[in-house]
Amino acid sequence: MRLFFAVPLSDEVRMMVAEAIDRFPISNPPWRWIPTDNLHITLKFLGDVEEGMLPSLKEIADNVAEDTRPFDIAFGRFGGFPSLSNPRVVFFAIEEGVGHLSNLADALENELAVLGFRREKRPFRAHVTLARIKRPLDNEVRAMLKSVESLSPGAVQHVDGFVLFQSYLQRRGAIYEEILRADFTSKR
Repeated sequence: MRLFFAVPLSDEVRMMVAEAIDRFPISNPPWRWIPTDNLHITLKFLGDVEEGMLPSLKEIADNVAEDTRPFDIAFGRFGGFPSLSNPRVVFFAIEEGVGHLSNLADALENELAVLGFRREKRPFRAHVTLARIKRPLDNEVRAMLKSVESLSPGAVQHVDGFVLFQSYLQRRGAIYEEILRADFTSKR
């Protein structure tokens, strides 16, 4: 099972992202957009996991959720990894609520390390991946990326839990299935 923990996007934010893609300054980009149904904020990619690990993963998710209060996040600027001038990934960054998402990712990271999952070497960066870019972009496309506007100021979402997804890789892109949901219950 190919698994990852993530915060799914609300329907409203998905719609805002779809509208931003429709307004994108490059009408036929040299990449494929991630389908809006698949948009999420990855907290921890687990990779291939034996099905027998699911009870332990559920326990970890429930423990982390129990200690987490609901919070709001706001989406913002358009960016690229490793840079917008030479991107391998393009995304919308999370502008508010980053600390809450980072704490959530760290809590999962710490709990999962006890089960033997490898710790992420890169620091957590809260974002929504829009596309992965396989080939270097020409100068005109790279220049146009710098003109992409931030997501609407109204792109705010309430986060009251997270999900463990299973990813099925297909020729036309990945399909995600929700395996479990952990709802925040903290009264702190």
